[in-house]
Amino acid sequence: MTELDDYPVRPGQVREWTLHPSVISAAHQAQRASTPPSYNQESHILTMARLEERGARTADWAGVAFELPGELDVAAFGRALVDWMGWHETLRSGFRRSAGQLHRFTLPAEAIEVSSEVLGTFRDPATLSRFLRDRLDAGTHTLRWPSFVGETVQRADSVTVVLAFDHMHFDGYTLFGMVQEVREFYLAALERRTPAVAAAGSHVSYCDVERREALLISREHPTVLKWERFIADSGGRPPRFPLPLGTQEEGELLPQKSLFEWLLDPAETDAFAQVCQSEHTTLPSGVLAAAALAARELGAPGPYRTVMPFHTRSRPEWTSSVGWFVGVGPVEVDLPPECDFRAALPLAQGSAREARQAARVPFFRVSELLGVDFRKAAPDPFSLLSYMDLRNLPGAQDWTRWNARLLTRISDSGKACLWAMCSPDGLYLFARYPDTALAATNIARFVGAVRTIAQSVARTGNFTPAALHQVPSAV
Repeated sequence: MTELDDYPVRPGQVREWTLHPSVISAAHQAQRASTPPSYNQESHILTMARLEERGARTADWAGVAFELPGELDVAAFGRALVDWMGWHETLRSGFRRSAGQLHRFTLPAEAIEVSSEVLGTFRDPATLSRFLRDRLDAGTHTLRWPSFVGETVQRADSVTVVLAFDHMHFDGYTLFGMVQEVREFYLAALERRTPAVAAAGSHVSYCDVERREALLISREHPTVLKWERFIADSGGRPPRFPLPLGTQEEGELLPQKSLFEWLLDPAETDAFAQVCQSEHTTLPSGVLAAAALAARELGAPGPYRTVMPFHTRSRPEWTSSVGWFVGVGPVEVDLPPECDFRAALPLAQGSAREARQAARVPFFRVSELLGVDFRKAAPDPFSLLSYMDLRNLPGAQDWTRWNARLLTRISDSGKACLWAMCSPDGLYLFARYPDTALAATNIARFVGAVRTIAQSVARTGNFTPAALHQVPSAV
């Protein structure tokens, strides 16, 4: 998981891949579909619309990059994109806005056609990177359809593929699984065979199920009451990052920076996981316990509060689907004085389990019932700590050979968000945060403290507060 600027693309000929004008015309004429957007989609799109009305636009896309050997077969790659979009209904579905409401349209698979255009040949990597960023920003506008675009960079010996999507179409598992799937569709097109891919249910159908089930949730539902207490205890809004970031006001839009840090290598990750298992807990709970300990040791007032995302792919047919299958839950870890890592583990696990249960109810249904809108002014309604285990995803063992990355475009925000990722190469932490001097200092200190705690656990079997004495108090 990295920014495009940190993914060097070797120079070559750039070809852009978009939907054919006939598809855009068909979308304009498509009838209104009955299935509403998911709660995440609705909130995301309407927030971006509010920002545009204020004259502000922040890019909010992510995507994948990987390499293919040899010369690109243009016809086969185009066929692969068409077949892949036919496989996933959400990529053929979009929304129109009318009087503050979103109305869906969906095109049949047989209506999809792509076109490509050579945009130029680049010899300077920095110039190429800036050019790609600008093309991806333009091709992934939330309020235009399609809000995704592809770029290929062809050289004599290989081609780099970059695919980018507005957030309405994806979650993290979608993107990490996309590399193997798109490659397989391309190889199948080259070899004139049926792609060997798992069956995939429709995210559009998921949206319908989510809405119908969420409407059964009342104001007195335990999850709604849990969020109400959590928000009240956090000062009337979802919690901020535990250390100061140098921001001035809630909803502030600031340019963001990112930080990537390896926490553990594969052997250390296994050792860390074994410590968690010895306490009848899991590796994600260990990451949460380390974060709570880091916040305390750096002088943040307790308890440690954050929001954690959880996947909502609750039916087998959604396991390999493209779409945004994510809910969030409130996390509170209240550590007693002098608590060590092993003692923190069950506290973290208990809070994470409660958060996972709460994540079954869409957060924006909760805020609707509470009568508040936490996403009115900025893309991020809260700071978060996310965990994903990528090791068993299709193709994961080949990502290094394919030079595969998840690319993220850092949107403007006053919040700090962290993603802990367990990959075949170990455990790492990716953070994005407001571009202030104080945020840069405190994010680096927080990530460094988490790394120190995780390494202590992996190497000694535990972490005690005295082990972090070298880390100074919060700035």
